[in-house]
Amino acid sequence: YELKTLDLAENKLTGTIEYRPLYNLRVLTRFDVSGNQLSGEVETLVAPLLQYADFSNNGFTSMRRFEKYKVRSFQTLRYCDVSNNAVQQDAIDILEMIPPNIEEFIASNNQIYGRLPASLDNLSMLRQFEMASNALSGILPDFTESFATL
Repeated sequence: YELKTLDLAENKLTGTIEYRPLYNLRVLTRFDVSGNQLSGEVETLVAPLLQYADFSNNGFTSMRRFEKYKVRSFQTLRYCDVSNNAVQQDAIDILEMIPPNIEEFIASNNQIYGRLPASLDNLSMLRQFEMASNALSGILPDFTESFATL
């Protein structure tokens, strides 16, 4: 399949996403289902060459951990937006496996809880990091060295 962009944003789509067929879209670089009424789990690494993933403004309740075994996606994903959902998950579980080349990670307005990791040194390319309006707690880590590019 030669599909590079799959944009289904701002529709009235409901239910959950069946991710398995998307794994066959080997050249897909952009996936956008924002602004729908989707629910269930977010799988951000849906295709081997994915660079842009937008799941914002839906009703997703959890995020599947970023899996290191998906080597290409692990290296190509640059933008991930899961803001304005109902994700109720521990921040450490979400953040510890973020792909190292990610530049923008947006997870504001969810129900993400717990503390932030002490360091995110593995995210040297990160330019935008948003986790406002969640249920984070604990001590604010010193991110000055981790986020030199912010």
